[in-house]
Amino acid sequence: MTAEKTAMQAEEFRLFKEHVAESLGLVLEEGSRRNLAAKLWPRLEELRLKSFTEYYCYLKFSPGREAEWQRLVPLLTNNETYFYREAAQLSVLAQEVLPALKERKTARGERAIRILSAGCSSGEEVYTLAMLLLESGCFSWDWDVRITGVDIDTRVLDAARQGLYAQRAFWAADPELVRRYLTPHGDKLAVRPILRKWTCFAEGNLLDLRERLAGERFDVILCRNVLIYFAEETVKRVVDNFTALQASGDYLFLGHSESLSRTGASYVPLRFPGAIIYQKRT
Repeated sequence: MTAEKTAMQAEEFRLFKEHVAESLGLVLEEGSRRNLAAKLWPRLEELRLKSFTEYYCYLKFSPGREAEWQRLVPLLTNNETYFYREAAQLSVLAQEVLPALKERKTARGERAIRILSAGCSSGEEVYTLAMLLLESGCFSWDWDVRITGVDIDTRVLDAARQGLYAQRAFWAADPELVRRYLTPHGDKLAVRPILRKWTCFAEGNLLDLRERLAGERFDVILCRNVLIYFAEETVKRVVDNFTALQASGDYLFLGHSESLSRTGASYVPLRFPGAIIYQKRT
């Protein structure tokens, strides 16, 4: 394979970049053209396509385009994650948000809580949330608890549903909690049924969440380290979808390097030591 053979022309990159932004909301950096071409060329060879222009047309018009997008997504996204990521935020969730939610719901005579992990990748965050809720003691057996993980990548969702993780996924987790909620399975650890009871996973594009989860309401939404890959207009569209899925007073968690300062008029920031979260305006 020669460099000339795998080169992506500037116009090809522009077309591909615009189509990815429109379909997934992802922003491809200008300097990523060569690396992207190297990742995509095996797909062209398998499909017997001769250029990236032909591949662009395949993604846009071919009857097999939906299946091809599923193969393409893992090449464009970063699914690196682990249990108990960004612990300062999780402490705020456990110590401030969950007790406040329980008090509010108890006052209303409600005993259900719904949490969404948007862009859940291979499920580490979803199962971490289940562990947090169980450890909090706020929600006993007679509460209706559901933690939903949504991702566009069916490959990582299959891994999430399997619930098997290598030891490196737990470097930030308390070893005692790992022993309590996971069990050895060969050279990996498997989540116990008590975590599966409260968790589920679904395929979905963050650009279409309002339609995908129509009729659902989420007390807490976590979308951490996802919006950094989106353009500002795409971020606004995603946040608008979150707004439609939450009631006044509900909570939104973003990554520590993400902000709603220019796009989140529906939310107000709440500042805690080491963490900022957002609450939908009342």
